[in-house]
Amino acid sequence: MQKGKIYEERILLKWTTSMLAIFTIIFLFLMLYQIVMEPVVTHPALHWFFLLMFLLFLVVTINFNRLIIRISSQFISVGYGLIKYTIPWENVNKCYLDESSTITYGGWGIRLAKVKGKRRLAYIVLGESRIVLSLKRGRFNEFVFSTKSPEEVIKIVNKYIDRI
Repeated sequence: MQKGKIYEERILLKWTTSMLAIFTIIFLFLMLYQIVMEPVVTHPALHWFFLLMFLLFLVVTINFNRLIIRISSQFISVGYGLIKYTIPWENVNKCYLDESSTITYGGWGIRLAKVKGKRRLAYIVLGESRIVLSLKRGRFNEFVFSTKSPEEVIKIVNKYIDRI
């Protein structure tokens, strides 16, 4: 671990990665088939369309293959690849286990929801416990994220909240 890093967790998203990889392979196959053999449909799409879709799904598959949680002495950061949300400790009011159903958020992934009148940004992984960080300021009142070790993360977060 790097200096200042207190905790790091990586949650591999097997099912999401598998589903996205299937679409990536389908578009690669369609692109190659259309170039080498014959057009896929009666009005063939341009080769660049299949190439673009292949590249798009490849980037999305790689970016969303895991959720990474990093806690340092300065902040907590949660992200899917390049899409991260970082919160300095000064902005965290309290931390607790999320009791809401995943249905409240409309599924898993990056979600926006309104729960009990508060705007929430959520980074959710299917089948894992979730933690709520109540925020002092910003576009969202609360930030929710999944973790495999909710008790440990809550303990670490509360330790840093108490210091401020």
